[in-house]
Amino acid sequence: MTSARRTARILAAAAALALLPALAGCGTERAGAGAAEGTPPRAAPLDGSDGPVDGSDASKYRENHAFQSTAELSQADRTRGDAEVEKVKAGLAGIAEGRKTTEPRIRAALTGLGYSSGAITTGTFGPHRTTFLLDLGTICVEGALDGMVNGLVTAEAHGRYLEGTGCVKPVGGH
Repeated sequence: MTSARRTARILAAAAALALLPALAGCGTERAGAGAAEGTPPRAAPLDGSDGPVDGSDASKYRENHAFQSTAELSQADRTRGDAEVEKVKAGLAGIAEGRKTTEPRIRAALTGLGYSSGAITTGTFGPHRTTFLLDLGTICVEGALDGMVNGLVTAEAHGRYLEGTGCVKPVGGH
């Protein structure tokens, strides 16, 4: 092999090794390691928050979970969403108190509150927790009933997910 070819191969290998960290991207810092002192912060986070992506654990969490961001609710939608949350909590309290938190019972109770069956999604999380999701257009009401904690109904209203999954929380990320 000529020295010109050998030099070209060595330079190509060195360039590939130099670019490897940049190509690897996500997760190149060790857990708990913050940004070096004096290092300027990187671009603003993708989740729309005001904090910079500065290499801190909280900043990395925001950046890595930005795909789960929801649309901002208008004041009118926020008011309506809060009213829907209270309606759902009151309507499901009887089921939670009786520890009858099955998916069919929750679906029947939500239908009885006036929600269409197409807007209701239910699921289970563990042996005692039943979840529900209401797709009300621009407003999503998400919550759960806990069969172990007698009478506990949780619910919250938020906007649709920006990833295009509607009211269903997107799975994945980078």
